[in-house]
Amino acid sequence: MRTVPVTATVVRIGIVASSRGRTARAVHLGVTLDAVLDEVFEQVPVPYRTPTWYRRPEGDTTTLVIPPTVPRRWVATGLVGLLDDALKRRNRHLDEFGRLRLRLALDHGDVVLRPPNFGGAAVAVAVWLCEAEELKSAVAALASADQVLIVSDRVYAAVAGEGEHDLDPAEFRRVVVPAGGEREIAWLRAGPDTGTRNTGAVGGLAPS
Repeated sequence: MRTVPVTATVVRIGIVASSRGRTARAVHLGVTLDAVLDEVFEQVPVPYRTPTWYRRPEGDTTTLVIPPTVPRRWVATGLVGLLDDALKRRNRHLDEFGRLRLRLALDHGDVVLRPPNFGGAAVAVAVWLCEAEELKSAVAALASADQVLIVSDRVYAAVAGEGEHDLDPAEFRRVVVPAGGEREIAWLRAGPDTGTRNTGAVGGLAPS
């Protein structure tokens, strides 16, 4: 049976340095992420709570597929803010070995749903962004940050601005990352001293 793509927002979450240390640490971080996400989902505003949210853990990553009824702007600001608050509460009493830090990547576009599996262009882009060296370098440079966010060019274009619930353009820098043999423009939330600036030539960029 042919599966028709749907439009959705994809959030790819990567645990930072999950393999550093023994297996017990990786298990602890995975369990902590599950608990953090459970806490966050309980705080999602009622109008945005629907059975069509999908959550798939895969080792040290988790992918969320969020239906189009939930505005991209709220995902990029509201959901990310809830996650940051939950991380701060969890990490407050933990030492560096037990602290959970995350890489967050967002895209919005076509998703093919075959529960419990899903794929599609937006999932692929979110995966590429989450694994980008530019994001990993920013995470290493921003050691005090519990999470670091990167968003695709299309998400940034839709939600960056001067409004109260917009992404603040002053907090983001443009980067160019590998994307399945091509390159993708993305926007990284990072300070000016992270050494991640990459405004390379636009030739050969994947459509965004």
